Amino acid sequence: MVKILSVAEKPSVAKELSKILSENGHCATRDGFSMYNKCFDVPQCKFRNQNASMTITSVSGHMMGLDFDDAYRGWNSCNEVDLFHAPIKKKVTESNLNIESTLRREAKNHDTLLLWLDCDLEGEAIAFEVIEVCRSSNPRLQIFRARFSALIPRDIFRTMTHPERPNEHMSDAVNARQEIDLRMGAAFTRWQTK
Repeated sequence: MVKILSVAEKPSVAKELSKILSENGHCATRDGFSMYNKCFDVPQCKFRNQNASMTITSVSGHMMGLDFDDAYRGWNSCNEVDLFHAPIKKKVTESNLNIESTLRREAKNHDTLLLWLDCDLEGEAIAFEVIEVCRSSNPRLQIFRARFSALIPRDIFRTMTHPERPNEHMSDAVNARQEIDLRMGAAFTRWQTK
């Protein structure tokens, strides 16, 4: 039986998915490390025409933030022009550490990751943040992307039968925009203020 970890973009979507995918709308609910992001256990469902069990949880939008290395974070640490090529790092923000802990715990016990994030560029970028966190505790995960337009049974069951793969190019577009925003915003803000 396939064991699926499903991750939704927000708690309300995870809850609705659990109602649609579980028999009679009932499933076991467990706490995650974040009090807002519960885990819903669906003991039996179909995925790609195979029997499966599923745990559904959620994030709360982007999990990671982009920032300069410590050597470049101070206002007087460098010339503003240096910020255009200074090293940057992407990491889970402090407000999302509990969600990260839930994802790491759950990923260890599953063989498939199914991402139920918004079907836009930002949703794809969040998908790759979730993939990075989950693969850090289970590198063998099979990764799939749910493409749906509404939280209605027809769309949900269609994507359970025909899931897609995440699109790294879409995620790269968001990462490029975030990096440009960080570099230009920091450089011009410091330059104008000084």
